[in-house]
Amino acid sequence: MMQHSCILFAYICSMTVVENILQQHQLKSTRLRKAVLSLLMMSEKGLSHQDISARLDVGFDRVTLFRTLHVFEENGILHKIIDPTGTAKYAYTAPGAGEIAHSHAHFVCLKCTEIFCLDDVLPVTQMNLPAGFSKKAIEVQVKGFCERCN
Repeated sequence: MMQHSCILFAYICSMTVVENILQQHQLKSTRLRKAVLSLLMMSEKGLSHQDISARLDVGFDRVTLFRTLHVFEENGILHKIIDPTGTAKYAYTAPGAGEIAHSHAHFVCLKCTEIFCLDDVLPVTQMNLPAGFSKKAIEVQVKGFCERCN
């Protein structure tokens, strides 16, 4: 019984966090948006549209899911990374990323094509650009083999 209470408490806390994030970005709190954001926040790797579709337990259609992902990306809630096969993978962008979108490196496995955010790697925001240039995003990819494929 105690374990069930702890799981329920963790779920309620995570839903509160999800609803707060949506509110901070002035986004309507729908079942799909809450489910997608919760899923991305709990994932340790980037998820494709197909991955997300397979893991959701709420009713939705493909177009609404694409729109949700697009709105989240526009609002800086998630970021998109393209894997070696050309498939877009999405990952949650933790608060405090600063003015430059997802300023951290990504590890791309060349065998399984999984993508992992490398948040513990030094920030990659320091970059000198020529006069008149402005940066919006910095993308750094480390390619190799993940722990499972190595």
